Amino acid sequence: MRVEKEKTAIINLFSEPVSFENIVSADYIKFLKSDFVNRQDKIHKNTGPITINIDLTEPQYTPLMKLVNRLVGDVGITAAFFFYTNRPHIIHNDDTYELPKVYKGITIPLEYEGGTEYPSLCFFHQYYLEGPSKFFNGGVDFPEHYNKHVEEYSQVQNTSNAGIPEVVRIKYLSHLKKEWLDGLTFDRALPWKPGNALVFDSVRLHCASNFLQQGIKSKLGVSIFTKLNDDATDVK
Repeated sequence: MRVEKEKTAIINLFSEPVSFENIVSADYIKFLKSDFVNRQDKIHKNTGPITINIDLTEPQYTPLMKLVNRLVGDVGITAAFFFYTNRPHIIHNDDTYELPKVYKGITIPLEYEGGTEYPSLCFFHQYYLEGPSKFFNGGVDFPEHYNKHVEEYSQVQNTSNAGIPEVVRIKYLSHLKKEWLDGLTFDRALPWKPGNALVFDSVRLHCASNFLQQGIKSKLGVSIFTKLNDDATDVK
């Protein structure tokens, strides 16, 4: 686990979640969608999503690597992958066990099926620096996989009794048990719009909106996670 000095270094580089509008071209989105369909190395996770790992050093993904450098600076890549899902993701962070210097996550929406409004990626004010986790205040009855279960929030940073307005919970978070939200406060929902890139701190708690209640059946996107290089001088 991280020592306090490492945690402080991560916190000092926090920034607000932000959407960069129309930053990925329609032609490149078309290529990425086709690439996902045609590749044979899909991973069918027992938690639901289908993923494919992406090597950003390969020439066809050079535009993605350039996008990362443009958005968050001189950083290393910890993971990059396609993801397809037909169920909204629950509260989690995107930390790693191995690396103390995690930095930003980048989500690139490619396509969603159904619905008339964009789904959203939802962010809370809280963050967690103790490894990759999913958050179930009060407990849950399904097994852990890679992400550990956090079933009480004493180590979640910045918890609050202010609560989440019911109108916000119903609009975005109706797929979550109310007790899982105890101690959390809602920051913002960024539209999950193809062509945009959503950038956020990897250790910040976040989740998908309940896109099923919007009539959306599935989503396809790219996730990229970054770390600070020891010699990095240009980070954003």
